[in-house]
Amino acid sequence: MKPTTAISRRLLIYLGITLPVLWIVTAFISAAAVMHEINEASDTQMSQLAQRLLHIPINLNSNYNPTLPPIPKSQRGLIDSKESGYAIWYKGQLINADQTGQTIAYKSNYQGFVNQGYWWQSHAWRIFYLHDPQLQLQVAVSFSMHERLQTVLRAVWAQLGVSILALPLLLWLIAWGVRRGTKPLQHLAQTLYQRDPHSVSPISGTVPTEIQPIITALNDLLQRIEQTRARELRFTADAAHELRSPLAALKVQTEVLALTNLDDTQQQRVRNIEHSINRTTHLVDQLLTLSRLDPLTTPPYTAKVNWTDITSEAIESVNLYTRERHCRVQRQFQSEPAAVLPLSGDHILLTILIRNLLDNAIRYSPKYSAINITLAADHITITNPGNGVAPENLQRLRERFFRPAGQESSGSGLGLSIVDSVAQLHGLKVELSNIENEHEERSGFKTILKIK
Repeated sequence: MKPTTAISRRLLIYLGITLPVLWIVTAFISAAAVMHEINEASDTQMSQLAQRLLHIPINLNSNYNPTLPPIPKSQRGLIDSKESGYAIWYKGQLINADQTGQTIAYKSNYQGFVNQGYWWQSHAWRIFYLHDPQLQLQVAVSFSMHERLQTVLRAVWAQLGVSILALPLLLWLIAWGVRRGTKPLQHLAQTLYQRDPHSVSPISGTVPTEIQPIITALNDLLQRIEQTRARELRFTADAAHELRSPLAALKVQTEVLALTNLDDTQQQRVRNIEHSINRTTHLVDQLLTLSRLDPLTTPPYTAKVNWTDITSEAIESVNLYTRERHCRVQRQFQSEPAAVLPLSGDHILLTILIRNLLDNAIRYSPKYSAINITLAADHITITNPGNGVAPENLQRLRERFFRPAGQESSGSGLGLSIVDSVAQLHGLKVELSNIENEHEERSGFKTILKIK
């Protein structure tokens, strides 16, 4: 199954995208709310100023345009007289206005607000007119719409500026929180990664409530796997034991039959039957060995390994088959015998391991071949001539009952599976590879046994 993006990464991406978008949306909403409040306050001030101007005593026969008296720069504060203005008309004639108010257009008998230009334009104005028909006075107060917009933008930018400055800290806090929140998952993954592949004991540990159903389901699955494996092992062991007795009886009867007066054709048939019985007996022995190995997580007995004795016993156990194939097994030492692959383990299981490797080497080598076993300080190598194995089948050789197509020699397909199981119990690694000649053609097979 192809892995998807990590939960922590997705959370960081989602939050990293969502927060800026949320801030932008919030900024727009805040800008709209601030703009409404500024417009409301400014319109109220403009209305109050117009009413006061309407009731201030003014010489109706003069044309007075006041200007701001000179104020020292250090004392002017933030005065900007160009952002607002006023004008007063009497009987349609401008009698009083400041510098900005002189540009306000006269509207006869008009009362209320009017916009001059659009709010995004720099020279847009909002003007409030007030008319007194008794005094025949018309008052207008103007305020720059662009200044209102600038006020809103300054407030929004101040808010966004603080948010942008705080963004790295916030992202770090989010990343820290996500990592801390997913730490139990990482711990669980590490526990499962370091777990013995053959272990079916329940998974324990402190996990978040959201992960507990997964742990419960995994433990339930492990329990069912253990029950299934136990039934399988029990069936394999029982079947193998039940088969050994009739096979032994058949072998005895076949040997007795071979001693009688039979013609050549009948003798050949008897030999074929004997070969089939031997093959089936070998398969049963391999199944029994596997049924004993599968429940183990550590070697049942451990002692300092003497590879000289182990290889001698293994060579002796395949001696008969070696003579049948007209082969010979050659043992070589590249270091002192006591220094060969120092290890503590089970003598019997390691003998089975070497015996199976030698059995395979003999079985799949041409007749009259030499099988070499080399013992060094850090590895043991077994080589044999032959056609080797197709590269696509190398990784499958350890599978139970797997035999590459086109094999002429008989076999159970369990030998390397047993070798791998024994090696795993002892912390050993088995490397399988082809031997190639100078023409890059397969000319043999090599097995290397070394400590992981």
